[in-house]
Amino acid sequence: MTEQHYPIDVVLAFCRAWDRLDMDEICALLADNIHYHNVPMEPLHGKSAVAAYLKSLDAIEACSWELLSIAASGATVLTERIDRFVVRGTAVTLPVMGAFVVENGLICQWRDYFDLASYQAQWPQAKPA
Repeated sequence: MTEQHYPIDVVLAFCRAWDRLDMDEICALLADNIHYHNVPMEPLHGKSAVAAYLKSLDAIEACSWELLSIAASGATVLTERIDRFVVRGTAVTLPVMGAFVVENGLICQWRDYFDLASYQAQWPQAKPA
């Protein structure tokens, strides 16, 4: 008998992995054909492209995704979140609406909707060398 993976449980595990900044677990929950779109930005396709992008976020020192609401219908899971990060000692707080599609226990679509201007205004600039 195969293990049952309910879409909402997969997304909850994904959110908890973000709280630990466990990039290996985060990437393990992504399907090979993942479509990831931070909607104000260009979409990424494929697990290797998404993993490379996520692992480039090494300036993030701490993370907490506060789930305000979560709902599932079939394979689709919607999250209303407040994503909190500490980046180079600076707090970044971002309200996010996320949409996920889960197939065979893996996330194959992930879209986050947020205010890009607010995100960019909070993100600290790289320190000069």
